[in-house]
Amino acid sequence: MVTDSRKTLRADSFKPVNLPEPVHVELDASGQPQVVRLPRRQAIIAIDDQWRLDDEWWRNEPISRLYWAVRFSSGNRLIIYQDLVGGGWYRQSY
Repeated sequence: MVTDSRKTLRADSFKPVNLPEPVHVELDASGQPQVVRLPRRQAIIAIDDQWRLDDEWWRNEPISRLYWAVRFSSGNRLIIYQDLVGGGWYRQSY
């Protein structure tokens, strides 16, 4: 059991987890991700899933993302997305 530290919890004392990390993605001729640099270049052998998320459209900064679940020859999987509002590519683990 964890002992009570008696510290007061405050909103500014929390640290965000699972923040997206910028990545460089190369696309094929049809606009699908083909290569991801993490930091070295890894070719995508399969796209297992693709979906779009549009959220918080009522705020000043809405969220619009196109996600891909991709697989590499090593067998590793990765979730990447393209930010359709601000631009750029990101990886995010779940």
